[in-house]
Amino acid sequence: MSKYSVAQLQRLNGRRSFSSGRRGGRRGSTLRRWILGLLLVLILALAALATYLYFIPAGRTSTETTYVFIQPGSDYQSLSTQLRKKLWLRFPEVFDRLALWRGLSDPQQPLRPGRYAVKKEMTMLQLIDHLQHGEQAPLTLTPPMLRTTDEVVDYFSQHLWVKRDSLQRAFSDSTLLSRYGIEPSYFYARVLRQPLEVKWTVSAEELLDSIQSNYSRFWKGERTEAATRLGFAPLQVLTLASIVESETAKPEEYRRIAGLYLNRLREGMRLQSDPTVKYALGDFKLQRIRGEHLKVKSPYNTYLYAGLPPSPILLPSTATIDSVLKAESHGFLYMCAKEDFSGYHNFATTFSEHVINAKRYQEALNKRGIQ
Repeated sequence: MSKYSVAQLQRLNGRRSFSSGRRGGRRGSTLRRWILGLLLVLILALAALATYLYFIPAGRTSTETTYVFIQPGSDYQSLSTQLRKKLWLRFPEVFDRLALWRGLSDPQQPLRPGRYAVKKEMTMLQLIDHLQHGEQAPLTLTPPMLRTTDEVVDYFSQHLWVKRDSLQRAFSDSTLLSRYGIEPSYFYARVLRQPLEVKWTVSAEELLDSIQSNYSRFWKGERTEAATRLGFAPLQVLTLASIVESETAKPEEYRRIAGLYLNRLREGMRLQSDPTVKYALGDFKLQRIRGEHLKVKSPYNTYLYAGLPPSPILLPSTATIDSVLKAESHGFLYMCAKEDFSGYHNFATTFSEHVINAKRYQEALNKRGIQ
């Protein structure tokens, strides 16, 4: 017989159930808080990742624009190494995983070769999309003063991906160059010292097309008309301009010297330009032209041969070309460097005047011991 009445047993069981319920409620509440905390951490992590992928620059570089080069046939590893060095990627391992996820590092999908401009504010996703879409940054080249086909080929091969041998073959391919109506020996003269926009991965043939297009645009309209009035083809204008530019470092003398040589051509006189002798000899550092130098047998030696040389002795600037097309009208036939070595010239209309000027200059050379 129980010592508790029915009512007492019911009250005792109620208290036990209540205590067990409270313990179960506490366990459920803790689990919910743990799950909520985990979800919160996950949400914050995803938010941080999203912020990083969509808003934070991929690199730490302070350079406004960094250029990344992908050579044809290169793999993702070489690209990744380049990005780490040039951009100072914040989390390179994360970038590599993202690149794998987006297919940039997929060996079955070759990288798009080219020169890419990467802005410092680009995020990881933007950078990957930029590289995947092959959005190359055009390269603007302004050739310097060059003298020969070899120098022109060297210049472009140093700035573009195309190999020197390919360029050399293209510049000497008579069949290829025939479509431009020019012999291989003279095509280098169509390279202008003006901005030329090309892709870094341009082929040799595409480069020739760009050079020719640039040349055709340059000689449209007024310049062609001015050349025709002189009785010159564009190549002849370029040739005379190259001589003018070789004669003086003073742009203010360009038009006067151009007028002088035009006068000599009209009179049937040989140009007798010292720079053409240096070109014929291949010695551009020669300081003093002597009698034996004038005897070199070359169509570029204007002391031996009348008229203009076959092609330019250097790539003239736009300013010099326009100076020839707008040459001064005067009676000068002779010129000689000033004896003060200022870089300017004494001009003369008669040979006797010229002899006096030349004597003063020769004496100045002797005084300085210039041989």
